[in-house]
Amino acid sequence: MEIMYLNFTSDSFKNNLILNRKLMKVIKIDTDPFLNKDVKKVRFESDDFPKVQLFNSNDVACGNPSSNVAIAFAYTWEDDMPPEEVMDFFQKISVYTSMTGYWRTTNGGKYVFANLLANPNVNKLLVLVFGKRDNGHLLVDSLKNLWENGVNERGIINNCKAPNPKFEQVPNDALERVTQQSDLLIVRDINNEFEEIEKLVKSLIQEPKNAIDVADFPKLEFISKLIKNNKLYDDGARFEEPYYLDLIASAKNVRYEEKSLNESIGRSIQCQNLADAFEQVAAFVFQNGSSIIDQRKIINLECRSLTVTIMNPLDKIPEGFSKEYLDKYCDEFMNGKGEKLNDFAYTYHDRIFKRWGNQIERAIEKIKEDNSTRRMLISLWSPEEDIYNSSAPCLDFIWIVIRNKTLEMHVVFRSHHLGTITEEGKLMTGEGAFVPNLFALSTLQNYIAEKLSIKSGPFVLTDFSGHLYVNKSS
Repeated sequence: MEIMYLNFTSDSFKNNLILNRKLMKVIKIDTDPFLNKDVKKVRFESDDFPKVQLFNSNDVACGNPSSNVAIAFAYTWEDDMPPEEVMDFFQKISVYTSMTGYWRTTNGGKYVFANLLANPNVNKLLVLVFGKRDNGHLLVDSLKNLWENGVNERGIINNCKAPNPKFEQVPNDALERVTQQSDLLIVRDINNEFEEIEKLVKSLIQEPKNAIDVADFPKLEFISKLIKNNKLYDDGARFEEPYYLDLIASAKNVRYEEKSLNESIGRSIQCQNLADAFEQVAAFVFQNGSSIIDQRKIINLECRSLTVTIMNPLDKIPEGFSKEYLDKYCDEFMNGKGEKLNDFAYTYHDRIFKRWGNQIERAIEKIKEDNSTRRMLISLWSPEEDIYNSSAPCLDFIWIVIRNKTLEMHVVFRSHHLGTITEEGKLMTGEGAFVPNLFALSTLQNYIAEKLSIKSGPFVLTDFSGHLYVNKSS
């Protein structure tokens, strides 16, 4: 299967829009007796159209643009790669679809929706969930509530329980369009029932006269804003023109600036706040990092033992990260809210506050006894199990210390996804673990400082592997 991926700037995006409108043609292929309308297809005259925007081309197979089906394999496996039999089925089933891909988080929604909206022929989004009812990010819950309940004015999915109940960087009108353009189909608790899934997919591409009842597939959930008779078939393109969602338009040019450092607390990069740090770190790693391909076949730029000092982390939050998401992430980190909903192998809250007792409260007590101590090391790493664990914690150590009458927090990440950057060096907004992790840790730092009745001081991050994912274009 040929893997296609293409990113483009705003100017080229507009030019492609004008050009490809001339290359499209809407044709009638059938009549729909259920909806009493013509069944139409958008025919693309250009080989590279519709334009495809991908984060990781290894996770996606692009097939026939005339197909009305897109399939998402909800990622529920703890390992970096799905089982061999699932990957084999992925390749087999992709021959029927416009696009087939693995999908992990709501943050990945912008790539999925951008590609669906670029192709009006896609009127079915089939989500396959193997083994578990959902993954730790509650991706399926997010999709179901999007189709059933929509979003509020800030893009927050109504009635959604996910840690990030929002499809970042997807405007509300695009979300409305995708739920109008495509039906949502969910099959849960799949246990290698490949033949049944293949039968379902074949029914979705049939003409109206060969429509199949939803009831023929007991595990199938079917949500449609158009089709009310629970019939499965291809009703054609519901819109005659693509909706273009330019994911690169919000990416920023960033430039690393050499600064004089306070040698006692930071040796690599020093920043004023979290927004400044996000851009400076990304620019530094882009400029100085070495290129590797990780175990998921994603291109990385990596700096090892990278240290970042942030003087006032919470003074300014980077663009592209909704306050609702950061607050919810922080609530789970600090209070364990939503922890039971997740299927992750660990949570930071559990490792810090529960597994070995409340390490934070013990640290506060000991610092009150001796505010010059250097022993307040909080550990999240379990030597007995984590060296064998494919989902071991990325955050491993927190060291808190009082110096100059302020509380410093020093943290160590074994591995840290800082963000995503294009090959040209444009930083994608709203991506990466750097911002939510440091927002939560800085909130914890402020909490400890308040308990000790002192000011919160510098935050120092050390990443053994601080890496950027590269959004590859060609």
